Amino acid sequence: MKILYSSFHTIDLNNYFANRVEIPDYFHSFLYDFIEYANSNEKNKKYQIQNEEGDVVSLIKDVLHSDMDAITDTIAYKLIECEKMAQDKIYKMGKNIKKGSLIQAFVEIDEDEYQYVIAKVEHSNWIDGSTLQDNIGFSKDTMNIWKSAIFKLYKINDICLIDKILIYMDSSSKYWTVSFLELEEVRDDFSNTYKAYRAIDSELKSMIKPVSQRDYVRLSNEIQNTINTPQEINYNQYIEELIDTYEPSNKEIEKDVIKDTLLALPDRKKFDKDFKTVPTSIINKRTKKYAIAKGIELTIKSDASDFSKSIVSTMDHGKRVIQIICEDDETYEAFTI
Repeated sequence: MKILYSSFHTIDLNNYFANRVEIPDYFHSFLYDFIEYANSNEKNKKYQIQNEEGDVVSLIKDVLHSDMDAITDTIAYKLIECEKMAQDKIYKMGKNIKKGSLIQAFVEIDEDEYQYVIAKVEHSNWIDGSTLQDNIGFSKDTMNIWKSAIFKLYKINDICLIDKILIYMDSSSKYWTVSFLELEEVRDDFSNTYKAYRAIDSELKSMIKPVSQRDYVRLSNEIQNTINTPQEINYNQYIEELIDTYEPSNKEIEKDVIKDTLLALPDRKKFDKDFKTVPTSIINKRTKKYAIAKGIELTIKSDASDFSKSIVSTMDHGKRVIQIICEDDETYEAFTI
């Protein structure tokens, strides 16, 4: 890896100014570490170009033939413009765009293979221990990246083409990808599975849970079972079969309304209708816990079969009781009176 060009701008949103800071030689060792760190970030997500004529994309594609100072200055001011618009939207909510510095680097990876890296890093106040002066900067040790974009490029006939784009954002703020870089997330199987599960579960929670907790749990568990089995999914067919064959325990549940709502989710929540399930996408959502009494919880794992036949609530001499069919000998003996 060889850094062909790099720039550093402090972003002053209040004064609409991007201050270019000259990079000393000793700073390059940090840049190498920084670029490697940004590339290896496990939270990077794949994005694709939404607008081929977008300002940043057009500049990067012409990186071999343009003045690099002009490119980096233009990109820095494009960021200020987008952050100003984003700030105007969130100001009334008492929120502010984080102050930070912008790092850009044009890197040669191999023959005819390059990267263009853009990253916004933490910008905070600190006291110089030797002079006790108030300074503004960032830590070279913590690598506190708020947002980054890695454009992977390859050269054909002296023209740079964009092969792949990796994006990291520390928050859900979309100005970085939507207005600044003009990109959209690639819908791979992992993201499709995650988005589909979250969207379905959210709708079931709002539509069914207030009416019937039991039906919500049963349907949610059924969806988790499907997600936890690697398979090709045709979303529309799956939803129709799921709802058509389901018999609600509460007769107030309107199956047709639920089915129509779920069938509209791919367009509303931006996921594909055909994808292969990736169980690891919901690894932190594989169990549901229910409080029974102080210090006692009931845990239902997503690979449980139809537990509605094994777990039933009833009344016994005026007390609410959860009855559970126990198939494990040791557990049964542990609670035998």
